[in-house]
Order: sequence, then C-alpha cells, then structure tokens
Amino acid sequence: MEIRKGWRRGFNAAVSLGVAAALAGGALPAAAGTGPRVYVAEFGQNSVGVIDAATGSVLRHIAVPPGAHGVVILSDGSRVFVSSDASSVISVIDARSDAVVGSIPTGRQPHGLAVSADGKRVYASVFGDDQVLEIDARTLAVLRTFEVPAPHNIAPSPEGETLFVAAQKPQKTGIAKISLRDGSMQAFLQMETVPRSINLSPDGATLVATQFDRNEVQVYAARTLSLLRRVPVGGAPHHVLFTPDGKRILVVDQTTNDMTVIDASTYTVAKTVSVGKKPHWIAPTADSRYAYVSDEGSNQVSLVDLEDGDVERTIAVGGAPRKIALQAATSASTEGGATGEAGDQAAAGKKVTVNIQGPPPRFVPDALTIDAGTTVEWVNNGRGVHTVTDGDGAWDSGSISPGEKFTHMFSRPGTYPYYCIPHRAMGMTGTIIVR
Repeated sequence: MEIRKGWRRGFNAAVSLGVAAALAGGALPAAAGTGPRVYVAEFGQNSVGVIDAATGSVLRHIAVPPGAHGVVILSDGSRVFVSSDASSVISVIDARSDAVVGSIPTGRQPHGLAVSADGKRVYASVFGDDQVLEIDARTLAVLRTFEVPAPHNIAPSPEGETLFVAAQKPQKTGIAKISLRDGSMQAFLQMETVPRSINLSPDGATLVATQFDRNEVQVYAARTLSLLRRVPVGGAPHHVLFTPDGKRILVVDQTTNDMTVIDASTYTVAKTVSVGKKPHWIAPTADSRYAYVSDEGSNQVSLVDLEDGDVERTIAVGGAPRKIALQAATSASTEGGATGEAGDQAAAGKKVTVNIQGPPPRFVPDALTIDAGTTVEWVNNGRGVHTVTDGDGAWDSGSISPGEKFTHMFSRPGTYPYYCIPHRAMGMTGTIIVR
C-alpha cells in the first residue's frame, strides 16, 4: 500500500474509530480484518480483492472464474455477487467468510450487476444473450428475464418500479426503460454512440450517462428520458454516479486519469482529482465524504477525499481492477440459500433451503452443514424434472417438477451424499453433513 499523503488533520489517530465508521457507512469493525470491506474485481487475475476499509490493507484474493467483471454487495452487507464475462456465471461470496458459496449460470458474457433498493433482487445484464436477469438475492433463482439489446450497465429505480439499462448493440445503442411491474419496455432512447455507464439520483428523478467518444456527462429527466444538460468533463469518461446524499455527481475519466466532481445542484464542475491510470469504477462512502476508485491501469485503488479534492491513499491490488463495491456494514446472517463458510450453512429456525437450478443442472449449495433435527427443503427453480435421491437409497423424492418442493428431516449426525437420478452423470450431486 502506498500512502500518497499523510493521515493529516487527525486522520491517523481516527482511522480505526470515526473515520473507519465513515468509510464503512457507520459500522465500526470489531477487529482488524473483521470489519466492513471493499471488494474489487481483479479482471487480470480472475479474482476478487478484499480490502479492510479501516486499515486499507488487502486481506485476501478470492478466486473466481475467468473474466471478473461486475461486483455488487447486498445492502445488508451479507453477500457479494461477481459476474465473470468469460465464464458465463455469477459467483456468490459469503461476506462473513469471504468464500464462494454458490454460482448462477447466466448465459453468455454477463456484464453489469445491480441490486434493488430493498436488497431482495439482483439484476444482471447478459451481454451476449440480449437479456437482463432478475435474480432472487436469497434463493439465487432466476425469477424473470427482460429482452434488451446487448445490455451493459443497469440502474434500478429507488421505488422498485423501473429498470434503466444501457444497450450497446450496433444500430440499437441507447437506454432502455423497463417496467418491473409487467416486464415491458416502456421506452428506448436511441443514442448515436454507445452508452458506457448510467445511474440514477437518490430520488430517482434524474439519470446521468456517459458515452464512448463524448467527453461529457449527459443529464436526463428519468421519467421522460429527455436531455436536460451536457456537462463537459475529462477524456473518455466511464463510470458516473451520484453520491448517496445527492449533492455531487462523480465520473472517472480514463484518458486524463482523473475523477471529475460535479455540483449536482448547478451541473457545474466543482473540482477535478488526479487518480491512477485508466480509472474504471467508483464506490462512494455512505456519508458521501470519500470515494474509492479502481485504477485499472495502475493495479491500485485510490481513496479520494471529496471535500479536500485529493487522494488520501492508494492501495495496491491484483491485476486490472475493474468494478468495486463497498460493504455498508458488518455482514449479517442470511436467510436460506447458499451461506456460511465454504458452502456450509448452519440451521436457521431448523429449516434450510437448497435450490435446484439449471442449466447446467445442479444443487445450490451442493454442500450443506446443519444441526441434527433440521429439515432441508429442496425447491425446483429450474426448467426440468429432477429427483433428490439418497446415496444409500434410504429416501427418494420421486420426480420434482419445476416449482415443486421436497423436504426431508435429518435427525442423526452423519454425512449424507445424494444425487439427481436423471442428471447424476452430469455431476448433479450434493452432500448434507449433520452434526
């Protein structure tokens, strides 16, 4: 870690107290390495770097499939979702253990990810299949798909009724506005050049966008998608967003290697902050005082003080860091789905859920640790018929059609392998460990 300037004005003494709380959205870490974290997709080395928000130290690198692209964290800080565009999969990381505990097949080239305001849904743009997926953040089931030409980045509205998507397909470049009530496309704003990034103001009234070959931030009325303002910025602007308090618009400029700070009330440039080479993504803190910037060309993360307009410190990370996300608070326990260290899950209320998904057909999670007396419920969220069959033939679900469930209560400690009869040869197996 390189410190570009000192921890001035008391920053050194306060880093593990007040400032650490600010960087993490107000949550104080219990100990070094156990508090809120910053997750950065290291595209060049197929991993996710984990940074301690209080100390700036890199805790670990989590291996994910090739092409680590998008990364988002649920609002309760419990799970991290990472899209791998070269592997057609989204990895799910348990933030308590920093272990990959599940995966979601997506189709070709998953790009941007976004989380609904209530934290219940994750949206994934599947660039190669012209689709956006709506995913249940707990069960990991794909609930709906929306047709969008080559979707890249996504902005869900704060009230949960609308989804804005940047479309990058040739001759179909622009911004799609989708109704989350019925899944219909309400409007499509055609653009002359390809949109790079879009985001909404905290109140959902204003949408900001950047485009290739346009050194400007475009400001739109979200309801009508009518252009309000063009704000000139640095070279090759990429990620653009509002700070959580709605007072600033931040955008990173990839050829001038800086971040432009725009006053959101006047749409004028307030300051420009030099960062590392080819800045890619921004993660502001909850109090809107600081912002983390991933510098893809410098293999680092810059921590920017938005009040002072300079870089507090830089943190060396893995190769080609792209998307970055800040955990708002210490991770909470989750309900159902794939949680726990290395795919294990303790019983919660004496009932846990395993999702049956596909393609490819699989159990999520495929390994589960529970207490004796816990009931496991398998839910078929896939499209085909499956079975849940004990490895020793002691119990069997019979055929489970899509939407159906099967439950079994485990009363004795032991290890219980199981499989799906029609898909066993395809690796559709699982294990229940009862303690």
